[in-house]
Amino acid sequence: MDWDRRDLLKAVPALGLAALAGPVSAALEQPDDPIQQTLARFWPTLKPLPQIRAPAQGAGATPVIMYMFTNTNCVICQAVHRKFPSGFRDLEMRYVIYPWEGEDLHVLNYMWRPETTVADYDAYMMRRLVARSQSDDIRTAGQVVTFVRGMAKQLIEGDVFGTPFFLYAAPGKAPGTVRFGAGDISTAGELLDAHGV
Repeated sequence: MDWDRRDLLKAVPALGLAALAGPVSAALEQPDDPIQQTLARFWPTLKPLPQIRAPAQGAGATPVIMYMFTNTNCVICQAVHRKFPSGFRDLEMRYVIYPWEGEDLHVLNYMWRPETTVADYDAYMMRRLVARSQSDDIRTAGQVVTFVRGMAKQLIEGDVFGTPFFLYAAPGKAPGTVRFGAGDISTAGELLDAHGV
């Protein structure tokens, strides 16, 4: 079954992102920066999303954690995947598949399983995935789309969302501090290049 956003919005209530927000354990590198404050409140809301985790390949210090909203139909997402097939040294990637309208829910639901592996993600991005879920349930698609709508309203000028979209938390320059970032490939590209294997 393919899905339609109109059906999705009827089926899924809003997540209430503000209620999910909570504190970040490390101190902000720039505690007076309103963007950093917003991203710090927003960061914990990412946890319930279905995500494929690719651990950092290096054994170095605390890794940067980066969420990437992605889709196999996204040309730039494909380019990022091809450029970094072996992952990242000190960058833990958390891939969130963002559903494109009309995409097969059997494939999406397979990718949103908790046990989905990095190898599954690679097959999906390279359009070689043959496994499918039995389910055409729309709820997880609703969770992701509703989350992204709330995120766009809070973080993106003009509320316009597109893939790829990145959110990251990196250790600050001072010990015990953290800095956050969010944006498209122009925002995250330098960080990806610096940590690529």
